[in-house]
Amino acid sequence: MIHIAKVKTYTLIFSLTITALITINSLTPFAQSTHPRLYYTPEIIDTFKQRILHDAEKNEAWLKILKRANDLVNKELVSLSYAESGSGQHGNYGRPSNQIKDMGATLGLAYQMTGEKQYAEKLRQALLHFIKLNRWAGDAKRNPPWHSELNTARFCFGYAIGYDSIHDYLSKSDRTTIVNGMVRLGILPTLDDWVLPEKRIHALDSMGHNWWSVCVAMAGTASLSIMETEPRAEEWVMQIRDAFEEWFAYQGNVLQNKSPNFDSKGAFYESVNYANYALYEYLVFHLACNNVFSDSFLCDNPLLNKVGDFFIHTAYPTSDSILSVNFGDSSLKASGASTLHYLHTIGINSPSYQWYLTRNNWRLNSPVGLVYHNLDQKNNPPRDLPNSMLYSDIGWSMMRNNWDNDATLLAVKSGFAWNHAHPDAGSFILFHNGKPLIIDSGNCSYSRREYTSYYRHSKAHNVVLFDGQAQLPEDCGNGGDRGVVHPGEVLHMMDLDGIKYALADATGPTSWKCSRNYRHFLWIDDVILIIDDIRTHKPETLEWLLHYQGEARENNGNIILSNGPESKAVVIPLYPKDMRILKKKGLKDHDPDTEVEYLAFSPREKNRSMKFITAILPLEKSGSAPDIDLQLLEGDEMLGVRMTHGDKITEVFLNLQADGRKMHRNSNNIIQGWDTDAFLFGTTRSTQAPDTPDAIERGFIICGSYLRKNNISLLDSLSKVYSVFSKHSGELDVILQGQPIINCEIRSKDKPTSNTLNHEASNPVWNEKKRTVKFRAVENVQ
Repeated sequence: MIHIAKVKTYTLIFSLTITALITINSLTPFAQSTHPRLYYTPEIIDTFKQRILHDAEKNEAWLKILKRANDLVNKELVSLSYAESGSGQHGNYGRPSNQIKDMGATLGLAYQMTGEKQYAEKLRQALLHFIKLNRWAGDAKRNPPWHSELNTARFCFGYAIGYDSIHDYLSKSDRTTIVNGMVRLGILPTLDDWVLPEKRIHALDSMGHNWWSVCVAMAGTASLSIMETEPRAEEWVMQIRDAFEEWFAYQGNVLQNKSPNFDSKGAFYESVNYANYALYEYLVFHLACNNVFSDSFLCDNPLLNKVGDFFIHTAYPTSDSILSVNFGDSSLKASGASTLHYLHTIGINSPSYQWYLTRNNWRLNSPVGLVYHNLDQKNNPPRDLPNSMLYSDIGWSMMRNNWDNDATLLAVKSGFAWNHAHPDAGSFILFHNGKPLIIDSGNCSYSRREYTSYYRHSKAHNVVLFDGQAQLPEDCGNGGDRGVVHPGEVLHMMDLDGIKYALADATGPTSWKCSRNYRHFLWIDDVILIIDDIRTHKPETLEWLLHYQGEARENNGNIILSNGPESKAVVIPLYPKDMRILKKKGLKDHDPDTEVEYLAFSPREKNRSMKFITAILPLEKSGSAPDIDLQLLEGDEMLGVRMTHGDKITEVFLNLQADGRKMHRNSNNIIQGWDTDAFLFGTTRSTQAPDTPDAIERGFIICGSYLRKNNISLLDSLSKVYSVFSKHSGELDVILQGQPIINCEIRSKDKPTSNTLNHEASNPVWNEKKRTVKFRAVENVQ
């Protein structure tokens, strides 16, 4: 460990005098024209020097970066012959582009901090070396040909920060050579491909959407570094700035089956991993713009205030790390820390971001990240973070019991499939007691055939298969990545008093097989119920898939999952009864050479219409199950589940009259005395209380307009609603979703002392004669 005193002694040798730089006439009156101006400005470097005098952690991180700079001084540059000997989309440009990116940031910082010329000289040699390449991009032999790719972006960043950092060390001839090379090899090939009208070949939706951001942002950063020398650079930067406004606002393409880039709440459809990649690269450009221009230069983008929340709500904190919801081409260890750090740097911050960054300890190993690192440590998430979040525009939802380490998190996806978003409509994953338990199969190297032959198939996800298939194979690979004509949806997220509900509609992506493919996720206290409502076009062999991590053991028709000694759950296939439990062979996440087992629950006969009712009980760390008695209920045109837990009984009923078989008549049914037209409903009461409306402590109704018993109405609404309601200690709390205008009456034997509607204080109308509370919800569509 490096002591403060030692670091202070070392830092005294730094040259604290910043070399005066020649001021060149700015192209715009509000632009910074001196160097360095992108990241290592004199003001920023002076501030950082003061921080490392007083912060032992940053001192240690800085010395590690300085050691890396010393190593890079002696590092052999990647040969030009190697770089140009590759083929394909990226060729052999990965090693050289990463080398100049590292050298530009690391040697540039070392030179600005110490003034020692060895760092500037090595960086100068590297800048002049890679400028001799014929191109900064692989060649995939496309028609029309592409001239830029992700390696081009890395070259652009390395050259931008490198040139900017040692500008005063370079000769006039060096500067001219480097600037001309940046324009010829990096900036113009990128902008001609992606932005400029004269030669542009891409639209906002033609390539994976993270590519657009990465490539264009780094060309913009390179343009910022040469604005006083290259007369076209100012216009390039302006065009890039305006183009990003369109990229953030892009809402998809009907004719070419493309999704929006961002959910209206800030989620990026391509996965957590690619959300971080696309946003981080943009924010690197954004930060440089802030340093070069006045604050008014960048367009105001309110979405930037939301994008960081996506990483918070997809995070799963454990005792020793943070895992991530890994739908699509992501990973359990994917992190949004770099995005949150740069959002913090440009002034967009929240306590949840500080908690996330504290847990990730990000970017002390990054030169730019370290210089701008000024984080308030927060070891616990904010108390007001919601336990459930729905991103309805892209079809993602997350539900958790709390934000403690090693809690339980259920994530659901039913949205788009294209590129990095897999054909997984209706799939789900479960984290419990610090581990992934029910999992997504993940992915592997894109160059492996298994990437398309397995990982990007529906069979690699927790969905229902119909004769071995779900979504069209050509939706995502297997015929050209055609995308989804009718994407899935996740709707009606509700979370109140121990009841969580979300509806995944996977009918659209599976419509070549099904006319109904709905999956209801109903999490009540310690039990997760998954209720599938399926109707196929012809009788099919159905398979309910379960991918897991760890071990699966069958016990009397139930499955006991375990991932280590503490993360366990019991999966109980309640209906249909006596299903076959099939063992299937899949591939391990990020390891296609290793086979893993997954399970399929399959009815013994082919069917057109089927209801699956599956219960999942997460177990305590001791391995003991919650003291809950589960009972399947069957009757005329109904199915149900009774859950007895201590002195409470909760009953859930499925109205088979409401599954689409009646269209010109309402789906009226009487189920155990309850008269309703709802598809699903449930109630909780004391085991000592009668099953009457006034004894109900909480309840829910899914797609129903009334629920009554003994001529007493518990809930009444002219339009069918999705609702959860809770009555405790004189308080009545209600969630109402459905139509734009809802007038709904809920039974309350006594006038409530307080009311909430959709988690907001409410002042509904109390009808003493009818003993009802009338709520009015306006424009409450989810």
